[in-house]
Amino acid sequence: MGAFIDIKKEIINKLSALTDFNKVYSFEKLNPTGFPAVFVTATGVDNEFFTNAENQRVYGFRVLILMQGGQGLVGDASDDVMDTAEQAIQDLTDRAIDAIDSDYTLGDYIEVVYVEAAIGNFGYVEYEGGWARSAELTLKVHSIFTV
Repeated sequence: MGAFIDIKKEIINKLSALTDFNKVYSFEKLNPTGFPAVFVTATGVDNEFFTNAENQRVYGFRVLILMQGGQGLVGDASDDVMDTAEQAIQDLTDRAIDAIDSDYTLGDYIEVVYVEAAIGNFGYVEYEGGWARSAELTLKVHSIFTV
């Protein structure tokens, strides 16, 4: 398989090992089977010649974490439900970042040199069941590819 697929599998395996997540998907599912849910998708790749025999590649991935916040509009949910979702999304984000940072070569996958520290944004996502509190992490996986 290609590096994109293999690296993505390693990220999914790392996040799936956390018992905090209900399910880690390899695509964005409109109606996840439970919460908290995580979606890992590819965002891009950048290539640069490193030497005359090697390319330095940076594979980009989006990790979207969702925690159900209540039905209907965000303002319709009770304060307790939204506060719980808020605290949970922050804790889950920390755990996801810790899992990646503690194994920045993704289990010594042959092509991974290191995973850059995650950059994140928080927000809200509407899905079929209502609204969810979200955290979006950007992962950049640095690799050396021999040509």
